[in-house]
Amino acid sequence: MTAKAALCKALLDGEVLNVKNCFTKIGLTNCSREISRMVEKDFDVIVSRSPMKGKNRYKGIVHWVDYRLNNTTYNKKGIKKMKEYVAAQINKNKK
Repeated sequence: MTAKAALCKALLDGEVLNVKNCFTKIGLTNCSREISRMVEKDFDVIVSRSPMKGKNRYKGIVHWVDYRLNNTTYNKKGIKKMKEYVAAQINKNKK
């Protein structure tokens, strides 16, 4: 499975992605760039962005963004294309 297919599958499965878990689960180091380039542009969907704020282990303030694919009427056609793409990638690897 390609990184693009893994990213699409994670979003289709309802996972909330951010910089850390996108790297550990998928291996992409720049989540924001890859979501806009591989998902939003290619499949014409909108991925919602939720700015987050917390503290690191040294009590310093840190900021990050959580990414989520919403099942809206606007995204309906793109979600269908994403599902077809992921299925094709999975079938390609089975051969």
